[in-house]
Amino acid sequence: ATATINPAEISKKLHLKGEVMSDEESLLERLTVYLSDDQNHTLRIYGHSASGKSTFARKLQLALGEERVNLLETDPYVIAGEYRDLLSSKDFPHQKVTACLPAVHELGSLKRDICALQSGLDILTIGTAWSPSLRLSAQKPILIVEGMSAAFLPKNLFDLSICFYTDDDTELERRLARDTAVRGRDMNGVAAMHTIRRPQYEHYYKIYQDKADVLISQTGQGFRIDQISNRLGK
Repeated sequence: ATATINPAEISKKLHLKGEVMSDEESLLERLTVYLSDDQNHTLRIYGHSASGKSTFARKLQLALGEERVNLLETDPYVIAGEYRDLLSSKDFPHQKVTACLPAVHELGSLKRDICALQSGLDILTIGTAWSPSLRLSAQKPILIVEGMSAAFLPKNLFDLSICFYTDDDTELERRLARDTAVRGRDMNGVAAMHTIRRPQYEHYYKIYQDKADVLISQTGQGFRIDQISNRLGK
């Protein structure tokens, strides 16, 4: 049997007695309380590239306890570049299609895997050059689905939707640091792709912020909660 989460213990992990919690710590604590009702939960954390969603998803998983939480990352459900080159956008006909469009994602496969876990079936995640395949156990009561793809799925598939975004400069700075160091990509190529990606984000992806129960800006080094559902308390 899986141990019950103790919100008081989680609070101790997040901050020392007498210290004022940051907005991020406060949100982690509120989410922990919300997810401490001994029920199964599925939540999505989405947003544009390098918005801070992956880092926050991992912090939430650790706060709740890895023994209780599956973290399903959706990057492997994005169609590979050589196949994406076969697609075009009527709004940006001379640009490469980016992950800001739902057509670039294997949404049927992602929904199938989420529903399998919700139905009590284990799954094997899709391995990538930077992330090996893992077995996710349906015995874990909490499923966090993290990545751009999650925005395009029906909201009723999730108990809670959390969306991250940043400004243009912050996204580029983080993409350069991550994609060159972790994914082995060329700096000039990353910068060139960013000039394509950001307008497509504004046109196609930004509208999905409206589906979020929690909307967070991580521009620069900041962490600002723009909106939050009453379900998470005051």
